[in-house]
Order: sequence, then C-alpha cells, then structure tokens
Amino acid sequence: MPTITIDGSKYQIDGDQNLLTACLSLGLNVPYFCWHPAMGSVGACRQCAVIEYKDSGDQHGRLIMSCMTPVKNGGIYSVNSETAKDFRGSVIEDLMTNHPHDCPVCEEGGECHLQDMTEMSGHTMRRYQGTKRTYRNQYLGPFINHEMNRCITCYRCIRFYHDYAGGEDLQALGRNHQVFFGRNQEGMLENGFSGNLVEVCPTGVFTDKTFSQHFVRKWDLQTAPSVCEHCAVGCNTAPGARESGSQQNPLLRRVVNFYHHDINGYFLCDRGRFGYEYVNSKSRIDKVLSAREDAVISSTADEDERLHKDIPPKEAVLALADKLAQAQRGNHRLIGIGSPRASLENNFALQQFVGCENFFSGINKRDTQLLQLINTIQCDKRIHSPTTPEIEDADLVLILGEDIYNTAPRISLAVRQAARNRQKQQAESLRIPLWQDASVRQLEGESSPIIFIGAELNQLSDVTSKTLFVRPEKTALIGEAIANYVSSAEDNKNRLDPDSSQQAEHIAQLLATAKNPVIISGTGSKDIHLIHSAAEIAISLSEKKETAISLYLCCGEANSLGVTQFFSGECGYLEKLITELREDKGENDKTLIILENNLFRRLSSEDLHVLFASVEHIILLDTLLNETAKHADLIFPVSATAESQGTFVNNTGLAQRFYTVYEGTGFIQESWRWLSDAAVYCKERTETIEAISNWSHCPDVTEALAESVPSLSVIKQLGPDENFRIEGLKVARQSARYSGRTAIHAEEHVSEAPPPQDPDAPMSFSMEGIHNPNRTSLQANIWSPGWNSNQSIFKFQQEVGGERRGGASGMTIQRKETPLSRRPSAPNITDPAKSASPGLQTLPIYRMFGSEELSNQSMTLSTVIDNPFFTLNEVDAKRADLDHGDFVALDATCGIFHGRAFISGTQPAGSIGVPFGLPGLEGLAAELPGWANLLQVEKNATTEQESQS
Repeated sequence: MPTITIDGSKYQIDGDQNLLTACLSLGLNVPYFCWHPAMGSVGACRQCAVIEYKDSGDQHGRLIMSCMTPVKNGGIYSVNSETAKDFRGSVIEDLMTNHPHDCPVCEEGGECHLQDMTEMSGHTMRRYQGTKRTYRNQYLGPFINHEMNRCITCYRCIRFYHDYAGGEDLQALGRNHQVFFGRNQEGMLENGFSGNLVEVCPTGVFTDKTFSQHFVRKWDLQTAPSVCEHCAVGCNTAPGARESGSQQNPLLRRVVNFYHHDINGYFLCDRGRFGYEYVNSKSRIDKVLSAREDAVISSTADEDERLHKDIPPKEAVLALADKLAQAQRGNHRLIGIGSPRASLENNFALQQFVGCENFFSGINKRDTQLLQLINTIQCDKRIHSPTTPEIEDADLVLILGEDIYNTAPRISLAVRQAARNRQKQQAESLRIPLWQDASVRQLEGESSPIIFIGAELNQLSDVTSKTLFVRPEKTALIGEAIANYVSSAEDNKNRLDPDSSQQAEHIAQLLATAKNPVIISGTGSKDIHLIHSAAEIAISLSEKKETAISLYLCCGEANSLGVTQFFSGECGYLEKLITELREDKGENDKTLIILENNLFRRLSSEDLHVLFASVEHIILLDTLLNETAKHADLIFPVSATAESQGTFVNNTGLAQRFYTVYEGTGFIQESWRWLSDAAVYCKERTETIEAISNWSHCPDVTEALAESVPSLSVIKQLGPDENFRIEGLKVARQSARYSGRTAIHAEEHVSEAPPPQDPDAPMSFSMEGIHNPNRTSLQANIWSPGWNSNQSIFKFQQEVGGERRGGASGMTIQRKETPLSRRPSAPNITDPAKSASPGLQTLPIYRMFGSEELSNQSMTLSTVIDNPFFTLNEVDAKRADLDHGDFVALDATCGIFHGRAFISGTQPAGSIGVPFGLPGLEGLAAELPGWANLLQVEKNATTEQESQS
C-alpha cells in the first residue's frame, strides 16, 4: 500500500491502480472522459491532467495524465494546482469547439458527464465564434438515437462496443477532427449490449430511443432498486417512472443499470434494458374481468374460449372467498399453479391459500427434473457457483450445451472478458499494468481457452478456441468422457467415436492444468444427462485439485430456482396434476387458480385440454392477457415487477429483494394481496386463513415464508421492514429536484394532492426523505454534488470497481450440504435414420429477443423479433430438397407450425433448431426436444441478397 501526497494530504492507496483510479477511490474530484472503470485507460482525452512533483522542493512540477500514470510510493501530486486547472479548462474549450449548445433540448441534460466535467473544470464561457462542424446522423435501430454533433471523440463507444462487447458493426470512421462513430451503412446495431452505449457515452451521442417516446428529465423520475425479470442472472436495475398529465396513467419510462459488483457490474443486456415496455403494453390487465354469460352477436373465439367483461373488484373477491370457504368445508377443491416468473411471496401466498397438497409449481415434469438436479448439484460442497467477476477471472471456460448469449446474456459478456486472461498474464510478465488497456490489447498470442460443446452458439464464436456442434445426448457423452479422463476412469470412454474421444481427452488435459477453470451449463438444452455430465466434470476436477470447482448453471426464468425450494424431490410438476385429474372420480367440484403463468408454454395441447376440462372454474392472476387468459372465468390484474415488492432467487442461489417503483393503475395489486383480500371475506376460519387475512405488508408474507421453508430462512434479513427510518425519515424515491407535482393534476384540482403511502417498504413516493445512497442501499438515485451522471457511482463504492459501501445486496439461500450421487450413464446417441420416431429431432434454440415471455410484449422490442423459422443442417436440407428461406411446415405431435427454413453450417446433423417461445411457435415449447417432419410448402421467392442478410 504505497503512500502518496495529494495537495498536501497523505493517503495510502492500492499500488496496482493508476493515479486517476486512486484519486477517485479517495473521493477526490478529477475530471475525465475516455477512462472507464471497466475498460481501463487509453489516454485519449487529456482531461484528467494533474501536476506531479519530483520532490517536496519542486515548486513547478510537470503536467501528467493521471489515467496513464502508475502510482509510486512517495509520489507528490496536485489536483487543484492552477496550472492543472487551466490545462483541463483548455481541453474542455477545445472539445466544445464543435459541440452544440443544446443542453436545454438534449436528452442527456441533467445527467450529462460532459456538463459535470465542464462545471468541474471551471470553463463555462465560450470564445469560439466560428462555424461548427456538423454530421448526418444514422438510423441505428429502434433502441438507440444517434446525434453525432455532440461527440467529443472520447472513443468510449468503440472501446465498449467493439473491444469489450465484441460488436463488429460500429466503427470509428474518418480521421483528425472528422471522426464519425457509426456504421458503414444505416441499420440496427447487431450486438445485444448496444443499449450500454447510452450509459457509456459521456455526452448525448447515443440516447435511449424508447425513453425518448415519453421523455422526462432524470430528476423527474421516481426510482427504486429492482431486479431484472427477463432471465435468471439476477441483474440489478433502477427502473424510472413518472406520472403523466392530462389524466393519463403513470408510465414506466426507462430501465437503467444499477451497479451490483457480483452480478451485472456496469452493464445490462438489451433485453433487460428495453424489455420493460411490457409494463405499458395494451395487453396489460388493469381491471377485474369475468367471463361473459350473456349472448353475443358473433365471436372469432374458439368454442372453449371466454369473452370477458369488467366487474367490480369486491364482487370478484367475494366469489374467490366463497370458493375458499367451500374448500374449507371439504366439498370443493382449490388447486393452485405457481410460476417461476412470480416472486417467492406470491408463490407462497398461493401455496398457503390452497394448501401444500394442492399447490403445483407451474413447471412441467422435464423442467422440474432439471431444476431439482441443479438445486441438488449446488448443495455439493465440491461445487462453487461463481460470481460474474469470478467468471471473468477464469483461465479456461467450458460451456456445455448452453447458448448463454441468449439464455444468460450478462454471463456471456463475462466469458468474453475471460478470453483475455492469457493476454493479461502476458502483460503482467512484461510489467505492463492491466489498466493500460490499449497496450495490453496490442499483445499477440492465443486467448484463454473458451470451449463450447452444444447445438448452437451465438456471438461468442470469435473468442472460442474450440467448438463442437453436436446434439445434447452426444454433448452429455462427451462431458461424461471428459469427467472420466479427468478422474482417470475407464468407464464409458469407448462409447464415443475415436475423434470425439480424442477431443474429450484433450479438453480434460486442459481442465486439469487450468488454475481457475469455470464450467457453464444449464437447462437450455432440456437434457438432464448433459447437466449431470457438467457436474461430474466439476466433481472430478474438485477431487483432483482438492478444491471446489466453479460451475455456473443457468435456470431459465427469474425465479426458477426460487420456486423449486417449495418442493422436495421430483414433485409438484404439472403432469402430476394432470394424472390426478385423470384419475379423479369427480366427487367434488374443482377451481383452478393460476398464478402469473401462461400454461400454453408449459404443457402439450392434450394435457391442457384435460386440465381445463377437469375443473369447473379457472381463476387467473396475471399481468398480461395471453392464451391462458382466454380460458379463465375470472381474471385479477396483478402488479409487474416494477409495481411490486418481492424476492427472486437467481441462478447461483442468491435471493434478492426488488422494490415498488410506483403504484400500478386501475385495480392492479400484488397477487398475494388479492388472496389476502379473499381470505378476509372467507366465512370458514382456520388458523392458516386467519394468518393470510392478517397480512398487511409484504414483509409479513416474507417472514411467514422464511419460517415455513428452511432454505429460504435468510430472506427475512434481506431488507428493513416498513417501520425502518433514518433520522426519523423514509428513503425518497424522487430526487430533491423533482418538479411539477401540482401541475400534473391541475386539471383535477389546483392544490397538491398528498403522495400515496407505501405499506411495504420504508420508502416514500415523494422527494421527502433520505437521498444519500451511502446511507442506504434502498436509494436508487445515484447522484453526488458535481456528479449528476451515472459516473457518480464511484462515490458510493468502497473503491472504484469494488462493492458498494454497505456490501452487496442479496443473500445466498441456505441449502443443506448434500453430495451429488453418481448418475446413470448417458444414453447412447440416437441415429435419426434408425429411430423409431420418424423425421428430425427438434432441439430448442434461443434468441435474446423472442424467447422470453414478458419482453415479447414490449412494443419496441417486439419489432425486432424474428418471424417463425427453423434451422437445418446443410445435409438435411439437401436431402429434403430445401433451400435457404424456403417456407416450410413442421409437423409435430402437437400440431403443424409454419416458418422459414434457414440453413446453418453448425446445426447438428439429424436435428432441426426450433426457436423456444418465439411468437407463433409458443405451442412447441412444451414439446422440445422432440421429433417432427419438415414439409416444403413454398420455394423462397426472395432475392439472393435478402437470403444472405
């Protein structure tokens, strides 16, 4: 820990960092542009100049760029020297020569890093009177606005998009003062992390186009800490909402990254950033709906589908209470179906409402087995679930059967950073500091081994050192062979062909010599043997190295691993309910309560028909109208993630609390509140019903859940309850500059209406309260004096790039340590030509836009979702006389589906890739993997150029 002197004060700092990082970690205000904590230094902007003195007798010193200066013990520096200030002011003046003075209309205004640095440098008057350089802006897709006239040539956008995220379609074009950051031709940015340009850019060159549609200033947004609901990585977000004038409903207006050191760091994927619009969708349910019983003139609905009308909420609650009372008397059965996209609290409330024996997870048998296996694997002390930074530090990554770019995007970004670790090791051997990013990237040599074995890989092929494109069952066999080679076992090596066996042996040798290997797999392939093989590799390595091995397993949906905690063993799955209903003699009527779940993505059409035909009443609690809603007799509108408080458990078993950003409109409320309301009116009182009816606050539900499910006992410690105060004050959701509260409702009354009260959290729906994120993790407005942009996050970190002060949010659930028992051998590889099932094997493939249910209802995001398609191997396509782009029909057991045939050079022979959950193909989700025939319907009529695109 070297000691340095800055402006007369002595500090001990981290010697591995540069001077700029050291100053910022100390809380000192040093202006900068090109430097970024996640991307290091390139010394492009010259804005971070300070004075360095040779010794205590040096009165003049010399100008240095702090981002390019290593810290030395005994160094003497000055940030506040007039010479340094004048130089930094001249840099700003030069940068502003061509920058437009459009702050009042610029969407970056109020959170602009350039504004902050201009004020910090003291250069607020312009002397330049000439004509400013101008550019023609490009169309960059539906997510990003482009305004090149604001560019100050810091190169941050290119360094993130190309160097950090691996995008290839955004370049720095031109030279000198005519550098243009854009594409060779207009079009949507292809990388799935393009939205980070909005936060990376220190000016308003790249702005959020979805936010532009209902723009307000940053200080007029109401925010709260939240967790992304669009996959199970568990990225932390800060959604922003604002009421609208003219009696319009409040809108969720944007989502930005909320720094979490162990998960998302500084970056989000585009699905997490732009998928929020489903909350404002026209498909939102905001009133209580009941099936119509009166005759209507005509309808296009199927025979068993309902048409609905609005009814008073109390009428619906009383109807639900009556069903509950009948169930308590024993002459009626209430059946509850939970959901992996609903919070722990909502699932628990339904479980208590219907009884444990009548509660089902909302997941089919195959997915239940996969999740139960993952849960068991993570209970083995030989296996460690790594954080994102730990994945970034891996010197070898083995990915088995999981297209992480589409199923766990933020993890794929971490793997991309891991590929550079050999380069970083070489830099360290040459004594090049790792923060000198440009110098490190110039080093030649191989990247760290990134090995992929599976059916499809997106956006990581440029960093993978070895790829084997095979079907899931062969992936499992190769994984099994790798584990055997690591442990020097002879079992099952001969089940592979010689080439695959040799590949497995080579991978095993690499794993055995790696110091910090990471294995990644998950539920994407829907193959239980594949996940078993990943675990066996990790266990074999652990026994060889005598240390826990990092194994990251992807679970699919936001709370998949959370809802798994309600069940032990292979139980609670939907097919078990179907079997019970088939065998039921029909002595009692049955009511089915479905919690935030579209069953058409879970079950086959045959099972759905049995389910719906076996119950007399269907009650749905959900956010959006979907296929399941068409069959419901009663529909309750429930809160989206940003409108509610609850808990999710992510892929690694980390339980995290999300908080209400704003109240939902109409009669929207959390699912557990609807159930609690019904319990209040239930005439048959039991101890459980009494407890449910007494729930007034979300922490009441959380505490009851923590006491009921041992593995989830830690969740009651996640956050303070509604009575927590700091100096007698709540935490403010609105900034101290929040404006226009009276004007918003001026059409109704001139006086300012009191803000609504939050019954669940110690937070206010107003500007009144605590605003300092250093004092509470509940404060999501990241702001510090002089630092209005998201760059101010360093003011709330223990050190730059480190954890936030107060520690990371979330706690790991406490599961009993249990060693994983050895599984049966993986099945032999099935030859489609010899299979009893005719046709091709259908394999699930995934897309960042289109495979996740909620984000598909985002207005903007829905415009970039692919039309239905299927991917085929070149040999299979030739055998079927199909060309790229031919319109085909997929004949599966659950029906016939139409789409384009796309020929892929990587699709395993004998299989066909089917996009999981893609609109138009949702009915296939429950049947994947399976078997199907492909029939040509129409030859491709598009041009060759369109086909290639």
